[in-house]
Amino acid sequence: MLQATRTRAGGRLFRLLIGTLILVSAAAQFALIPVMPVYARRFGLSGFEQGMVLGATGLATLVVSVPAGTLSDRFGARRITLAAGLLMAAATAAQALAGDFPALLAARLAFGAGYGMVWTAGLCWLAGAMAGGPPALGASIASAGVGGVAGPAVSGALAQSLGLAVPLLATAAIFAVITAGLAVLRVPLGPAAPYQAGPPGLTPAPGNRNLIGAAAAVVTAGLSTGVCALLVPARLHACGISPGQTGLAFAVAGILFAVGSALTAAVGRRAVNLPVTCGAMLVQAGALSLAVVGTTPLPLVAMLCVTTAARSVLWTVSYPLAASGAASTGLGASVGLLNVIWAATAVLGPLGAGAAAEHLGAPAAFGLAQAACVAALAVTAALTWRARDASDSSPTPRPDRTRSPSARPS
Repeated sequence: MLQATRTRAGGRLFRLLIGTLILVSAAAQFALIPVMPVYARRFGLSGFEQGMVLGATGLATLVVSVPAGTLSDRFGARRITLAAGLLMAAATAAQALAGDFPALLAARLAFGAGYGMVWTAGLCWLAGAMAGGPPALGASIASAGVGGVAGPAVSGALAQSLGLAVPLLATAAIFAVITAGLAVLRVPLGPAAPYQAGPPGLTPAPGNRNLIGAAAAVVTAGLSTGVCALLVPARLHACGISPGQTGLAFAVAGILFAVGSALTAAVGRRAVNLPVTCGAMLVQAGALSLAVVGTTPLPLVAMLCVTTAARSVLWTVSYPLAASGAASTGLGASVGLLNVIWAATAVLGPLGAGAAAEHLGAPAAFGLAQAACVAALAVTAALTWRARDASDSSPTPRPDRTRSPSARPS
């Protein structure tokens, strides 16, 4: 009985530590958004260079995710996760001490490598732990949403009162403490789940409308995320809005994202379809008009909140939508495709927005993002119309005359 109690207590502590590591990593990832104008002023960064800094985490995650999974299988998820925690601690401290653009960019790339490793090996470790399982895995992933809300609000307020270095050094210490706790904790592993390999590579899937629609949704959501992350803080800063107020705006938008995602998930399978995806994409494209024509903080904040709420629907339905259309590609290949698209948009979104804002102005950059969203919406709407035509033209099944008239379908 005592051993069982210790095992349950150790499992709860393990889930708490892993969940906190994921939460803090998400908070540190998004914490850069409201203070990016401060870095831009301090180091004289161009719009393109700001995009490089914001896209560094996505680039590093894109590079390390597959190798991290391979190393996790070979050397154990625990070792890779502990290495990732130490790497994020060192990278966050290096960001606090960065004195120029190359040092800042290198620190963000190193943080992104640790971030990608945690989101690969850390989740594998949790899934294989005796007390983990799907409920614990889902709860830990959900904690990232909390970090996404808290990160911008806390970083903006602390940077305004304490400067940039102190909050970052405190975050680095938190990473170190969590990693040390995981290192000394011994968590027994449950029985390994059987591994089922999917088909090699991503095979062509003509007519796989759901997968293509899910990919278009991720493109739309990812690009708008990168554009808003770079341009909204810069424009609010130009209007005299403090980092703390900017962080508060992003925190409100994050709350709307969490609520929208929860409501969409509560609807269940009824929300996982192309018409719902088209509706969310239409709302997002329309809301971007507020940033194209607006020159004051209120339209920008309104655009941020509306587009974030629309993105909550897109992110929530895209992966189940891809899974429902994965018959010809395999589930693993379909989800992998969406992850690659997300990482690519996380890199290209800020870079493209920074370059466009620098040469054409911020309203034009928002306009280009809106045009990309409209193009993705057109593709998805065409897929929806074709699916409807295919459904209407399908022959109506004839009743089975061999059954008794009194028989009812089960």
